[in-house]
Amino acid sequence: MAKSLVIAYVLWFFGGWFGLHHFYLRRDRHAFIWWSTCGGVFGIGWLRDLCQLPEYVRDVNEDKDYMEELTARMRKAGPKFSTWRFGGEMVMGILLGCLVHSALPEELTADGSPYQKIVLLLCPLGVAIGIHLVGNVGREMASFKVAVVTAYLTYPVFFNLNGITYSTLFSAIAVNWKGRSWRRSKRKSGLCRRISILGLCGTLYLILWGSTLYYNSYVTTKDGEVVKLRDAVQNFFKSPAWAETKQTFKDLYAFYQIHGFGRIWEQIVESMDPQGESNARRVLGLTDSATQEEITSACRKLSRQWHPDKQKDHKAKKKAQEKFIEIRKSCDVLSDISIKRSERNKSRSQTKDRTEF
Repeated sequence: MAKSLVIAYVLWFFGGWFGLHHFYLRRDRHAFIWWSTCGGVFGIGWLRDLCQLPEYVRDVNEDKDYMEELTARMRKAGPKFSTWRFGGEMVMGILLGCLVHSALPEELTADGSPYQKIVLLLCPLGVAIGIHLVGNVGREMASFKVAVVTAYLTYPVFFNLNGITYSTLFSAIAVNWKGRSWRRSKRKSGLCRRISILGLCGTLYLILWGSTLYYNSYVTTKDGEVVKLRDAVQNFFKSPAWAETKQTFKDLYAFYQIHGFGRIWEQIVESMDPQGESNARRVLGLTDSATQEEITSACRKLSRQWHPDKQKDHKAKKKAQEKFIEIRKSCDVLSDISIKRSERNKSRSQTKDRTEF
């Protein structure tokens, strides 16, 4: 079935940054590159497609005049050097090379680590895959053998001098010099196969990013202390916050078993504590069954205990002030809720009396 230029432009406009127009035109490698680089390096490639789409549509539809022109070019000489393609090879080579490097735990890649040789094996492979991916877009083919051999030969030489960049540069030059040829015919794969392959590649790409964030990212606490993200995640799963979250899900499941789906949304909203009532009671150390007298007593007691004027030390005074503000806010929240409930109950009572009358 012939592809429509109008549909291609619609997909370019609404989903171009994710490569939807390229997927529609059966340019799956192109689509993956656009998706992984936010529209071809933050929209640069996406803007260029505005002018290239007519040619892409003619190509996928195998337009007679276009195929005659393409055949003449193929017979005349090999593919011409393209600055755009070379730039894309550099971007994807550096991106995947750096991503593979950063996905490894820094303890393995640090100087002096006995496992540092792993970097020598994996990073050039990422570089070669990136270059090969861009080099095989459209009617051109790039030799993976040339890309990977050049990457492995040059990466160790410049290992201590930003080796990924130099390895990508020399590998891209070698591919454009000796590793390019025409794609005489396109193999047509079914939709399920195409989606499966793209899904697998996308999953691997996201795994690399996830590993990068987990192993080599940091969070900064309010005290300025730097903590590894993986340690923070592990501590979170041991924290009271996670225990409360698990308990909330257990309570929701128990509620569902009793009441079914009919009232589950109401319970979900309630568990999110939209009014802040549960949190306010927690701050004051009260249970859900606490009476108004107990709430008032707790507010007075904690306000006296944490009043900033009782503290002499500057740090202690600052901490007391923060706690005091939190206590007063919690008291105000509970007070407002109590007033609203009283008014609501009074209104319902008056409505009921009028109805009975």
